[in-house]
Formats: sequence, structure tokens, C-alpha cells
Amino acid sequence: MMDPGKGVATHNQGLLPIEPGTRLGPYEVQEVIGQGAMGVVYRAYHAELERVGAVKVLQAIGPDSDSKARFQREAQAIAHMRHPNILNVYDFGEYGGTPYMIVEFVPGGSLADRLRSGPVDRQAALAFLRGIAEALDYAHSLGIVHRDVKPANVLLGPDDTPILADFGLAKLLESTSIRSITGITTGTPAYMSPEQVTGSEVGPAADRYSLATIAYELFTGAYPFDGEGVLEMLYAHVHREPPPPSSRNPELGPGVDGVILRGLAKNPDERWHTCEAFVEALAIAVEAGPAAVARTATAPLIRSVAPSSPQTPQAPQRAGATAVLEPPLPATQRVPPPGLERTVAIAPPVAEKRKTRRSRYLAGAAALMLLLLVAGYCGLSALNGPTLTLSPTTARAGDRVVVTAGRVPANQVGEIQLHSAVFIVPFRSDKNGKVSTILTVPSDTPIGDHTARICWGGSCHAQATLRVVGAVALVGPSATPSAPAQSQSPSPTASAPPTTAPAGGSSPSPTQAPAPKPSSQPNPLPSPSPAPRPSPSPTPPPPPPAPSISVNPSHITLLSRTITVSGLHFGVNQSITISVVQGGSTKQQVTTTAASNGSFSKSMTVSTTVLTGSATITACDAGNACASQTITVTLT
Repeated sequence: MMDPGKGVATHNQGLLPIEPGTRLGPYEVQEVIGQGAMGVVYRAYHAELERVGAVKVLQAIGPDSDSKARFQREAQAIAHMRHPNILNVYDFGEYGGTPYMIVEFVPGGSLADRLRSGPVDRQAALAFLRGIAEALDYAHSLGIVHRDVKPANVLLGPDDTPILADFGLAKLLESTSIRSITGITTGTPAYMSPEQVTGSEVGPAADRYSLATIAYELFTGAYPFDGEGVLEMLYAHVHREPPPPSSRNPELGPGVDGVILRGLAKNPDERWHTCEAFVEALAIAVEAGPAAVARTATAPLIRSVAPSSPQTPQAPQRAGATAVLEPPLPATQRVPPPGLERTVAIAPPVAEKRKTRRSRYLAGAAALMLLLLVAGYCGLSALNGPTLTLSPTTARAGDRVVVTAGRVPANQVGEIQLHSAVFIVPFRSDKNGKVSTILTVPSDTPIGDHTARICWGGSCHAQATLRVVGAVALVGPSATPSAPAQSQSPSPTASAPPTTAPAGGSSPSPTQAPAPKPSSQPNPLPSPSPAPRPSPSPTPPPPPPAPSISVNPSHITLLSRTITVSGLHFGVNQSITISVVQGGSTKQQVTTTAASNGSFSKSMTVSTTVLTGSATITACDAGNACASQTITVTLT
């Protein structure tokens, strides 16, 4: 066994501190079984468990602290995965300054070895692709991207079960000092996605591109961009379109071309959204076979041949095939009995043109039917789409509007949005897909028409118009002179006796004969009459405080998922449902109960089905009063 300190010193000279006989915990390192870009692979044995493993010595990872810390984080994430089509990681660590990883030992070789030995039949190819797809979709659900999907990383277990290996190791290489064309892309340019070549952001779609490349190779025996150097191949991934698979294997139909070429789309958003969807579509296309083509001439010409003609009978043709007779060759043959004639079916000279034209007609008809089906589906979806109604449809700032919706997915969590000044009210539909909640028109909402929308899953699905009007004018001091002035004209006639009784008041009477004086004298009398007018429409009480929540921390990782959700102003003593929503679907739900003051605090662990990216935490009480907050999920 080499000394650990000496191993570190010799690491930069290319000598590994790990060698046969080295003990890594309970494992004893045995003979070398392989070598790749990451380093040497040894067989290892755990005596107590009687288990054989494989030690990957990762000498390609730099000795700096950042690279080692990244290795530890990636190894922890990979070790948490448990799937029948993913290579198990038993242990990992560092020996003599060199990181290592002990993984499951699979003795059956790799898919690359199988491809080198000869063609793979279609059913076996689909079985390989289906296992790889299930492994990738599982890893993507945990926020883990492989980044180096290729046949050499697909090991074959018992019964040829595909087992995907080396998750995350390509990402580890990116942080090392050997990030170059010879270090990162050795053996893998044929399977790299365009975004990997250009150095753009890499996500699950890159793995789906690599899977489509493997499918292309399994069904055609060639890479999509074959016969080119490394740099030319990398350029082609970004700028060129691959030839259809049927151009290299005529037994494949246009259905297979469409499925695989969509998987090889340059734009990640245009590829299949899951690996499993890609494989299922491919299986259907393979089963359907090439487009139907007429195998016999529809109107063969019949020619009679005299029995005495010394023509050679033609060789028997395959059933259903169209035969075109070659010029007869003289030969001694048995002549049919006299009086009988021999008829031979000869395909018309234009058979190929007719078949081609017929194929075009069939393809055009199929495309037309597909368009009609899509249009009918879209029309039906529009008729059966969500509905949104407001009651009332005209309101003032501060009023409460009842918002109801139907045909919403059951238990869907989303938002009611009021535009133009955006105001959001969260909601949760019931089990019947119905929504009923209260929208309080903000006090600063301008007068005019505004749009209320019901939204979830990153898009809005229905809308209605709310007209906001100004407040009704209340009678005040400025209105007092005008209102009594109209009702004051009969008032002097009714009060004429008291006015004319004092004869000495004749001098001021002309002065006050116009309306101003009489209106000023009875001013104390009519002043109480306008007072009751505002009472029918008093100022509405302020709405109750809207529910609110806070999430701490608002940023979590795949390895640290515990959060605390606290809420205020919810229904007193009501049950609170806390939902974790991502990508328009509810990933997790937990319940708690609000206290007598409408508050709650709940500690929870976010489900592993929540992937990296943003997610929404929504809390709703039994009365569908909801509040939301967004959190961020990252790998580390």
C-alpha cells in the first residue's frame, strides 16, 4: 500500500496513490478492469458483505479545494438516487489527495460493446432505449442532469437490462484544469447537444438530445453526423440538420424519421418533453412500419402466349409482388398441352408513377385528417375551457366582488389577477373544479374597464371585464344652496302670512324679494333635511386584512429541504392546507390548523418531486382564503 502523503506528491506526476492491495474502508482494491477520461477503474471486494464493487479513481478532478468540494456535493446527490436502471453508488471519498467512488459492479459490458459486435434488432433497441429513458426521467425529477449520455455509459446487467452510469461526472470535469476538447469531449462529440457545444445553459433537454442520438445509431448503425472530424461534428450539431434515419435504413418509415428528428431539434423547447414520451412515440412509429405502398399492380395487362412458343417460364415471384418480364431466353421446356394457353401478368409501365402518385394522395389525405382532428380538438377545448364570472360587473374602488369560476382542474392552486394595475388574489379550486372567492377592488384602482383573469401553471385560462366607476356624489354643504333653492319657491307662499305680518318690514322686503333672502331665512329649517340623505350609502367598512404567509428559508437545495411556513389573517381555528406547486402541478400537500387569532406556523420538508427552479408555496383555509410565496430550489 502506498503512503497517502507520497501519493499526493506523485499525483501531479501521473502516479495514482490507489493501486491493487489498497484498502478503502471495508473494500480491498483488486485488479484494473478499465480506464477512461475520468481515470482508472479497479475491481474491489467487500469481504464482510461478500460483495464485488468497482472503484473509479477520479484523477481527472483537480486537487484544488473547489474541485474537491464540488465532487463531494455531486457524489452526495448521485448517491441518493435509487433506480433499477441507474448504477448504485456504494461509497465515495478521498485517498492520498485523489477522489474515488465505489459503485456497483456490472460484468455484462456496455451498450457500446454490443453495438461494435453487430446490429441490434428493433425490439432489443426499444428495450434499451426504454430503460435509459426511465433512468433519465427519474434523475431529472430530482434535478440531476447526466450531461454525458452515450452507449459507453450504458452498462448491460442481467437479461441485458440497461444500467446508466457516470451521472454528474461530466459536470465535475467542467471545473477541472483539463477543460479542453481532448478532455471533455473525448468519445462524446457524437452525442453532445447544441447547447453543450455552445456552452449555453444545460438542462434535461440535453440528455434527451443524447438519447435521440443513441436511438438514431441503434436504428441506422451510424451517427446523425457521421464520417466527420471532431470539430466538424460539433459544428454540425449546432448548424446542420441530420439526414432522416430512413435515408440510411430504408426499412424505417417517415414516422420514425419524425420522432427521432424531433428529438434532435436544435431548440431544446422543441424536443420531446420527457424521455419516456420519446421512446413510446418511437415504439408506435416502429410498429406502424413504412407508409403503406401498393405491392401489386392495380390493372395488370394480360397477354396470351401460344403453346408452341418456345419461351422459358419465368421464375416464381414472391406473393403479392409485381413481376416485369425480361426478354425470353430460348430453352428446352415442357410444352403445355394443345388447346391451352398460358397467361402472364405484366405490370404496366407506369406502375411506379401511379404508386408514387397514390402515395402522395394518401399522405395528403392523412395530413388533412390530422389537421381536422387538431382543429376539432382545439375547438372542443375552447368550448370546454374554464369559465370566469364577476358579480357585480360594475364596482367602485373598495367594493368587494364575488369571483366564481368553473371547469378548473380539481384542487388546482392559482391566482385571480386584476389588470391594468396588477392585483393578485390566490385561490384553490374544490374537488369539482369550481372556484369562489372575494376580490376587493384596490382603493387606488383608476376609473375604467379592467380585466380579471384566472391563472395557474404559468398561464391564464379565462378572463372577464370589471368596470370601476367613481363614488356616488354625497349631499354636502356645497349642495345645500342649490337643492333648497328649487324647493324654496313654494316655501315663501306657504309662509307669506308670517312674512307680511310685520308691516314695518316692507323696506327690507323688496331687498329680499329675490330668492336669496327667503333662502337665507329658512336655512335653519331645511338644514336637517339633507342630513339623512347620506345615511342610505354610508362609507363601507374597511375590508378585513388579506391572508399572508412567509416562508423561511425562501431558498433551499436538493439536500436541505426543510422550510417553515407562517401565516396571518386566516380563518380562526380553520384547517389550513399548504401546497407546493411547480410547473402547474401540485407536488405536495400538508395540513395544519390556524390558531384563535388566525395565525399558524408549520415546519415541513419539501418533497423530492420538487425539482430545481422556482416553486410556489400556497396556504388556503377552509373558506378558500389563500396566500402564496415563491421559493427557489437549487442543486447545491
